[in-house]
Order: sequence, then C-alpha cells, then structure tokens
Amino acid sequence: ERSIKLTNQPPSGLKANLKRSFSQFSPADVNVMGSKSRSILFGLCYFHSIMIERKTYGSFGFNMQYPFSKGDLSACSIVLKNYMEDRG
Repeated sequence: ERSIKLTNQPPSGLKANLKRSFSQFSPADVNVMGSKSRSILFGLCYFHSIMIERKTYGSFGFNMQYPFSKGDLSACSIVLKNYMEDRG
C-alpha cells in the first residue's frame, strides 16, 4: 500500500514556539487590546511555548507532562479578554 503520513509537530526552539503561539491571534485583535492585556497575553504565549519545548526533554525537570494545547491557549485568551472587560 502507498500512503502519505502527515504530522504537525511544534517547531524547535523557544523563539519559534513563541512565534507560533502569537500567530494564533490576529494582529487586529492584539492591536485592540490595552497594554496590560498585551503583556498578559505575551506571558500566556511564553508559558505555552515553554510547555511545548519542555515536552522534548521528557520527564526531566517535571514529574509529569502537562498538556497545554492551542485550545487551552485560546481559552486563556478569552478568559483574559472577559476579565479585562469586567475590570473596566
């Protein structure tokens, strides 16, 4: 049989992971945010990038793997937006 195997692996390196995390958000959405929201979003993307990068090392440094997917990052950004809108 002939087949093609496709995989979607995260890029290697923290900088590449950070770019990939930020590419999930449109520039228009980011530009509408205030400076505090953008700073917190950067922190979320940075955390996501570290979690993705740590998977390459296995269990070294962590007792277990912590999944933090693109869906989790999107949910965190929605919670951030709602929280910042409520704060005024």
